[in-house]
Amino acid sequence: MLPEQKLDALLARHKAVENDLTTQVAPETYVKLSREFAELAPIVATVQRYRAIISEIEDLDALIADAQTDAEMRAMATAEKPQLEQQRAALEHDIKLALVPKDAMDERNVIVEIRAGTGGDEASSSQAICSACMSGMLRNRAGRSR
Repeated sequence: MLPEQKLDALLARHKAVENDLTTQVAPETYVKLSREFAELAPIVATVQRYRAIISEIEDLDALIADAQTDAEMRAMATAEKPQLEQQRAALEHDIKLALVPKDAMDERNVIVEIRAGTGGDEASSSQAICSACMSGMLRNRAGRSR
């Protein structure tokens, strides 16, 4: 289960940042708020989808539990519920990952220097292999290598 209070605080912060962006603020503050808004927007959209699916599941449960519901309608609701449960679980997983705090160093660049140490040809070939692996990884992640 997700921490609903944290989700509510996240939605409230998103709304507050959105309101602050509509007012006159200093350029530095505007840039800072814009970045925060851009970071919050995807998780807020996921939380809203999650809550919509939860509401839909509750409606289906009420429909299934209602004695006056037509048998055919109850069968359709019963057939639709597992798919919604699966979507709920996937969104819950996405939200949990998004709530993990980011490391401040994630946005920074890094310089890695790979040199052959003492050891002759063996050290040099190890350096070449390591350098090729790092260069390949950087290409896959759209990084730059020199």
